[in-house]
Amino acid sequence: MSTDAKTTWTELLKKRETVALFLVLGMALALLVRSGNFFLDPSNLDSLQAGIAPKAIIAIGMMVLLISGMFDLSVGSVMGFSGVVTAICMTKGVPMPIAILAGLGTGLVFGLVNGLLIAIARVNPLIATIGTMYIARGLSEVLLVRETREGLTELDPTFIWLGAGKFLGLYHMFWVMIILIVLAQLFLRKAYPGRQLYYVGGNREAAGLLGMNVTRIRLLAYCFSGFMAALAGILDTTRSEMANRYMGQGVEMKVIVACLIGGGSIAGGKGSAVGALLGVTFMSLLNNSFTLWEVGKWQNAVLGMVLVSVVVSDGYLTLRKQRALGKA
Repeated sequence: MSTDAKTTWTELLKKRETVALFLVLGMALALLVRSGNFFLDPSNLDSLQAGIAPKAIIAIGMMVLLISGMFDLSVGSVMGFSGVVTAICMTKGVPMPIAILAGLGTGLVFGLVNGLLIAIARVNPLIATIGTMYIARGLSEVLLVRETREGLTELDPTFIWLGAGKFLGLYHMFWVMIILIVLAQLFLRKAYPGRQLYYVGGNREAAGLLGMNVTRIRLLAYCFSGFMAALAGILDTTRSEMANRYMGQGVEMKVIVACLIGGGSIAGGKGSAVGALLGVTFMSLLNNSFTLWEVGKWQNAVLGMVLVSVVVSDGYLTLRKQRALGKA
C-alpha cells in the first residue's frame, strides 16, 4: 500500500461516520449470524424500515441543531402532536393536503417558539425544549381525551397509502427519508448556508465577527427541526394508520444518541446527514436485537450505557481538541 493510500485510509478511520458504519455492519453481521432467518424475514425488515425512516428524518433536523451547537428535546412530542393534528383535521372533513399542511405548520410553530426562546430570549435550550415538550404532549392528551387507547383510526385511504404503500420493496416513507438525507448532505457540505452552521457551532463569536447572523441561523435551525419532527409524525401516522397519544414518546433521546454515534457533537461544529442515518440505523438494529434475541429486559440498561459511552467519548474528544488548540 502506498504512503498516500495509507494516509487516506488513516484519515478515513478517524472520521466518526466511518466508526458508525463499522458499528452498523458489525451489528447487522451479528444479527445475521445469530438470527439469520428471523432477521431476514420480510416482516422484520419491514419493521426495521418503519423504525428507521421517521427517526432518521427527525435526526436530520437534530443533526442540524447539533452542528450549530444546539439541541431539541421536544421533537418526540412535536412528532406525536403533529400526527394528531393531521389526523383530527381529516376526521373533521378537512381535505388531505390541507390537513398535512396543518400538521407541518404545527411543527413549524413549535420550532419557531423554541427558536425565539433560545436564540432571541437566550433561554437555556434544556429548559426551553423541555417546556415545549410538555406543552406538545399535553395538547395531544387534551385533543385525544375522548378517544380510545388506539387513537384516531378513521383516516383517508390515500393518506394511508402515502406511508404504508411500497415502491421497489421499500415503504414510500423510506424513499422520502432517502431523498431528504441526500438533499441535507448536499446542503450541509456544498451550500454556503449549510457551512455557516459549522462555523456557528464551532465558534459562535468568530462567526459573528465574520458577519454571520448567529441568531437568525439558530432560529431557522429550530424551525427546520420542528418541521422535520412534524413530517416524521405525519409519515409515521400514515404507516401505522392511526394517531395516538403515545407516538414519539422517548424518541428525542434515541435520536440525540444516534446523532452523537453518527459523528455529531454536543459542543457543535460536527456532524453530517449521512452520519445521522448511520446512527439511527445502528440504534434500530440494536433495538431489533433485543426482540430477536428475547432480551428485552436489558433494553433500557443497554441504551443507557450507550448514551453514557457516546457522551463521555464526545466530551473527551472535545476536550482533547481544545487542549490541542490551547483553549483548555
